[in-house]
Amino acid sequence: MRLIIALCLCLTVLPAAAIAAPEEDVVVVTKQDIMALLAQIPDIAPVREDMRALGFRGENLELAVAQNRAFYTDPVIAGHIAEQVMMAYANPGRPGQAQGLIWPLIDRGLGHLPTRKLRYYYKVEETMIDALPVAQCGRIIRNDLSAQAHSDTMSRVAARLNAPALKEYYAIQLRAARLGASRRAVRLSRAQFDRVRAALDREMDVLVAGTPRPESIIEAMRDLRRADDRRACVIGRLMYDAVMRLEGQVQRDALIFMSAP
Repeated sequence: MRLIIALCLCLTVLPAAAIAAPEEDVVVVTKQDIMALLAQIPDIAPVREDMRALGFRGENLELAVAQNRAFYTDPVIAGHIAEQVMMAYANPGRPGQAQGLIWPLIDRGLGHLPTRKLRYYYKVEETMIDALPVAQCGRIIRNDLSAQAHSDTMSRVAARLNAPALKEYYAIQLRAARLGASRRAVRLSRAQFDRVRAALDREMDVLVAGTPRPESIIEAMRDLRRADDRRACVIGRLMYDAVMRLEGQVQRDALIFMSAP
């Protein structure tokens, strides 16, 4: 979703209000001022047109538009964004500090969700990865797309989800963003990480052995960044399968590891 674009619109408006001419009194912009401005973004930015261009129609279109509005009007999320915007203007030597704030919040909050919600979220993600064309899938798994291209690619697939699944997926995102705005990310201990790695290694060994050319996949896994789109996509899809084959606390820890910002 094109939330970054909407936020950039906000940032282009702020300097005029926040910086006064030398002969004028200094204008003090408060957190509440920025939150009020954020709340206007869904009405200023062409959100509906953007979502329609990405393939959203009918109930899914309404869900996407409502999700965008919720991110900018929720007091916890908007308050956090406002604080980051103020910090960015107080530290002009750190450009980009106030941009791209929504997805980091979601990533930070996912680990605080109940396991059932976390598992559902990644089942939907797995469904979307499975639905991608191989070329796009490979580039996403290699992290070879810009943030905007990644968002647009996944949004085009999300647009084709059935409405109940998309509604629940969005509800989990919104809850995660609220948690991410008020809590630190969950971190695995070294022992937890080692258990997750060992469990995933076992599952991947089984899954890779079932592919037509396992030696080719094993070779690509040694340096995923250099893997071609086909093999990168296969590895990514197998990894989702491997995580979903785990059980109990090890699966939860694996899901938290996947969401680590």
